[in-house]
Parts: sequence; structure tokens; C-alpha cells
Amino acid sequence: MQRRELLTRFFKNEAQKGFIPLAPYNKEHSLFSKFCTTCASENPKPPCIVACDEVYNKENAGILRFLDGVVSVDFSVYGCKICGKCAKSCPHSVLDKELAQAQNPHWNFFVKISEMECLAHQKVMCNVCKDICYSVLGKDNAISFVGLFYPQIQESCIGCGECLRGCPTDAIVLLERERT
Repeated sequence: MQRRELLTRFFKNEAQKGFIPLAPYNKEHSLFSKFCTTCASENPKPPCIVACDEVYNKENAGILRFLDGVVSVDFSVYGCKICGKCAKSCPHSVLDKELAQAQNPHWNFFVKISEMECLAHQKVMCNVCKDICYSVLGKDNAISFVGLFYPQIQESCIGCGECLRGCPTDAIVLLERERT
């Protein structure tokens, strides 16, 4: 393992330590620990996860998972379609229906590009993230390049996560947003 790889893994793991990306449309994070465990004990599969699975309709696997007592999101296979079905099915209003109606996912994280891992930042022609983002958002692309080699996440990012699984070096990461 090269020194750069070792340091990158160390810092990336430190940034993610103890962080769980919660399901979309969350307004109050404390509601997750208060109600998700109860809901999961009442149902073999919580309604929000069932709704997500139905949206993706691929081998019964959406992006929502029950992890450490809360419903979290797993972008390893798909990105979020920002459809709002999870919020509409939540029996305890942990996921806000008004945010879903407005298509405002209000994630507990923000998306960042790790310059140390990004091929473009290392002067290698790569724009996979921008291409994926363009296919999702069209002309309102949330990833733009400064020059040829410096991708930046714009405020228009909806946090769908499509770019995460497309990045060949896993340079796109989720970082916990400060609670207000």
C-alpha cells in the first residue's frame, strides 16, 4: 500500500466514523431513534423500506436499510429517485410528507469530492460524476468543473447519490451535516 493510499483511507474513515446517512425527508433526527426501532419491531420490514423496494422493483432491493436502530440509505447499488414514497408510507411521521411533496430530501449529509482520491484532481481526464449528474438533473447539473480538472459540487445538488457508485475511485463521499 502506498503512503497516499494509507493516508487517504485513514482520513476518509475518520470523517465517516459513527455517521449513518439517514433516509430522505428527515426534519428531526431524534425521531429516527425514537420511532424507527418501534416500527421495525411491529413490522418484519418497515413500511418505508417496503415502499422503497417497490419503487425500485428489482429483486426487492431499494436503497433503504434498517441499520443500528434507524432507517438509513445505502447508495451502493442505486441512487435515490427522490420520489417521496418512503415519507408517504411512514406511520410515525419521522419522514416529513411536506418535504416529500416539495421534493426536498433534506438529507442529514452533504456530498463532497475528496481531492486526494479524485482522478480529475490528479490531472487525469475523468468526468464520470458530471456525466452521471447530467443524466439525472439535465442542464441543472450539480457537478461542474473549474477548468478541465477540478470538479465541484454545486448547491443545486439534490443528494441523490448516483455519482457515488459511478466514481471509479470512490472519491465522492457523504459527510454529516451539522444539526441545527
